[in-house]
Amino acid sequence: MQVDSMTLHDAKNEISVPSGRVKIHIRCRQCGEVFILRGVKDHRGHVETGFRRCLCDNDKDFDIETVS
Repeated sequence: MQVDSMTLHDAKNEISVPSGRVKIHIRCRQCGEVFILRGVKDHRGHVETGFRRCLCDNDKDFDIETVS
């Protein structure tokens, strides 16, 4: 388990940056199942949706794109 340390200045910058909600289109490359989820974009541009695994038990092979 890795723990990132953060200074008070870093925490203040992280809190002040607005996070936006975005739609994410995920398609499983193994079975073709399609998921459209909402996620939250952080200050680094990464999106967290909570999606972990397809119905076919695939957890690595996906096409992921942001929907406008």
